[in-house]
Amino acid sequence: MTIKEIKNLDCSISSFEFIKKESEKYWQKIDLQICWGLQIQEGSRWRKGLSETELEDFQKQLNITFPESLKNYYRTMNGLDKPGIDNNGGYGDIYFGPIFYSYPDDIPTIQSRIEWIMEENRVTEDIIRNQNVPSIIPYLGHRFLILDKEEIVLSMFGNDIVFWADNLSKGIAKDIFSLYSTIGTRKINTNSFWNKKIG
Repeated sequence: MTIKEIKNLDCSISSFEFIKKESEKYWQKIDLQICWGLQIQEGSRWRKGLSETELEDFQKQLNITFPESLKNYYRTMNGLDKPGIDNNGGYGDIYFGPIFYSYPDDIPTIQSRIEWIMEENRVTEDIIRNQNVPSIIPYLGHRFLILDKEEIVLSMFGNDIVFWADNLSKGIAKDIFSLYSTIGTRKINTNSFWNKKIG
């Protein structure tokens, strides 16, 4: 996938289908690196997307209303058929875990990630209620879709929060195709709650 193709992605089903096709081609032959963190295994494929009934249950279990962008993503694909692999930089045991979070397997992980970000940023129920804090949902590791009118993607690791991509499809493509320095240079709106640290 080229940089131009990624820049033109929106959050329609056709964009997610394009990401699905291109990523599965890309993963047919990939080499694992000696490093820390989960990596996608060679030959990985996306699992079948969710039905409307499954999407309804997913939202109900998380108590979050999904925007159409997130629904389109999960309608198209639902995690990978192989776990990610972490070789711990060549030291110690190899660890396996999910790369892209899926329904229903990763609901506890999604919930714990959200809770962690809230705790690290001292976001209480009162703050959520009184300051209109947008909901967040992780789709991969510490990449979170911000569920407000902008629907940007932030990389959120505790209270270390940086802009990642303009939308969900660009965020996913950016991680898959390792184009970290070439996509997503836009600044976050300074009025956005999630680029402030609560202190």
